[in-house]
Amino acid sequence: MRLIQRLSEIQNLPTLPEIVLRIQRLVMSEEGNATLLARIIEQDPSLSAKILKVSNSSYYCSTSGKITSISNAITRVGFNEVGHIALAVNFVRQFSHHSNVLDYKTFWKHSLTSAYLCALIADNNHCGRFKPGDRHLLFLAGLLHDIGILLYDQFFHSDFEAIIREAVDGEIPFLSAEKKMVPDEMHGLVGGVLLNLWKIDQAIVSAVRYHHAPDKAPESFRLFSFVTYLAEFFLCNSVVGSFEGTMETRPYDVYGELNVTSEIVSELYEKALSEVERSDLMSAISRDTAGSRLRTI
Repeated sequence: MRLIQRLSEIQNLPTLPEIVLRIQRLVMSEEGNATLLARIIEQDPSLSAKILKVSNSSYYCSTSGKITSISNAITRVGFNEVGHIALAVNFVRQFSHHSNVLDYKTFWKHSLTSAYLCALIADNNHCGRFKPGDRHLLFLAGLLHDIGILLYDQFFHSDFEAIIREAVDGEIPFLSAEKKMVPDEMHGLVGGVLLNLWKIDQAIVSAVRYHHAPDKAPESFRLFSFVTYLAEFFLCNSVVGSFEGTMETRPYDVYGELNVTSEIVSELYEKALSEVERSDLMSAISRDTAGSRLRTI
């Protein structure tokens, strides 16, 4: 695995900031300590400003007036939701980049919508196989599912462009070109390797690594991979779209595995898209993604 070895040798590979670890531990804990979460966020003025921007958006706005403190933002938006927004902003920061290939704003809109959709699917699962804390894990899995594409763009750019040329010349989707050129080092695997280096929860690692092949995931984490696969399937074949192109008809009994229907997931997709759009979340992170350009495949 040539790229995997090169990845482990990269000196300036992004690391997981301490603030992300602290927020993640707090959101995953049973304490739900809003005061502590506010203190953590307030240590970062830029992050605080983004949280306040979202909490004052039309989606969350109420007759109670403008929110000016993180504590009040947590009260209005919700403890877990503020935690998720803070994590999303930090991950976007880690991979803020200017690219001649990838439109990063479009990329993160896809990823954020996937994050909300994965969490909503977990909430609407009727088989009782997801625990309360799994919603948070699935939000992060959806947010990070395509992080391997960012690694290709930023650290293996010549390989990335070679895959793109194959897609353009062959008039095939990026995902098909990737399967043809690097079948053993596709972006799911590369992203999973980075998350392992970051010591991210194995449920998230598995969901990211196998989001295009959920049947190959370890049995203990297979449901997580089915959720990220289903979210990716809906998004790739929707108006949100994906850099990877459309996905073929699902070869797995995903709906049966998750005990949902296509109609339910369609409704959840619309709700996820609405949350990203109306909460002004894309606007809050746009400064981190400005300036990149899209090369259409």
